[in-house]
Amino acid sequence: MRQPEVTILLLCCRVYLQTSSISTLCTFISGHTIDWQTVYKLCARHRIRPVVYYVLNKLRAIVPPDALKPFKAYCREFSVFAFDRKMITEYIVDRLQQHGVTARFYKGMDFAQLVYGDIAMREFTDMDIIIPEDQVSTVVSVMQTEGYEMHQEEYFSNYPDHFKDHIKEVVFGKPCSRGKWLSFEFHYRPPETLTSAQYQFDQLLGSDYLTGVPFTHEDYYRLMLVNNGASDFYPHLRSLLDMALLYRHGPHKVPPELQGFEDLWMQLASGLLGVPAIANGAVPDKTCQLLMNRLLHEPRQTENKFLQLALIRLSFMTSLKAKYAVFMRYIGFLLRPNGEDIMSLRLPWFFLYYFTKPFRLTLGLFRKPR
Repeated sequence: MRQPEVTILLLCCRVYLQTSSISTLCTFISGHTIDWQTVYKLCARHRIRPVVYYVLNKLRAIVPPDALKPFKAYCREFSVFAFDRKMITEYIVDRLQQHGVTARFYKGMDFAQLVYGDIAMREFTDMDIIIPEDQVSTVVSVMQTEGYEMHQEEYFSNYPDHFKDHIKEVVFGKPCSRGKWLSFEFHYRPPETLTSAQYQFDQLLGSDYLTGVPFTHEDYYRLMLVNNGASDFYPHLRSLLDMALLYRHGPHKVPPELQGFEDLWMQLASGLLGVPAIANGAVPDKTCQLLMNRLLHEPRQTENKFLQLALIRLSFMTSLKAKYAVFMRYIGFLLRPNGEDIMSLRLPWFFLYYFTKPFRLTLGLFRKPR
């Protein structure tokens, strides 16, 4: 049986999607003892505080005022954050264009405005911008001139080709006036999926993805099948909300390699959120069980997210050949030197990092999780 607090989240999402009535939510709240602090914590984990507050605010007669206070405070602060970041991002894009860099918004504010109708209705933290890979060095120069610190700068400076082969974005940040960290991610390709299906932006968004033509719901639908699905396997309720809202503007054309990830969100959202979407193919029961457990239960402190996602991905593959291919990709990923290896140890030649990596992984097994 689900916790009543989890049910509150699911019902709020259903009311927002109009797959359930607000009277059903009202009846449930009236008939149960609710730990509203837990509700807020769950909303933060699932990144849906604005959506839940939008719904609960309509039930002020039965929701305790103290329960709404943290939602109201967060949403007020987040609205300021969103509009502030919009102006800063526009400035950064303009500065990059002055230096000949073709850059444009993506995800975050752009996605929230198109899909949710309000940039403050979908939680985000980083500002995401798409750039061409051959203009990364110019972006680094401009951002450092603007006072931003580059994440893994030593890695990029010493081994730029290896960095760009295996890292999908360059990340920058600096403290801002409101006491928070201001972070930018400049993406030159979508996330790595650790499967045989690897994509470039032009494959998902079309050849004109950098020309400023507004992204459509279909563009974002394909993109989020990779971001939310193939890369992360729908880690929170916000990822399912994204897909359900995009799906309303379909039907959308989906590459055959991503069909299984469409079927997966449909099966999850149908059961949890009442979304009337019918999957075209069967999804492994083991995968659904693992994802349902991840969505509905608090993660254990000792849980290794990397291994958890590996298990989910292996369960999703239906043939031994596909499972073996994923297993080998994970082995390659684990043994490949990354920014942490390079930033923590200075070696004269890059190939030496391949010899030191197994020792670092072994030592990591004995570290206590934070």
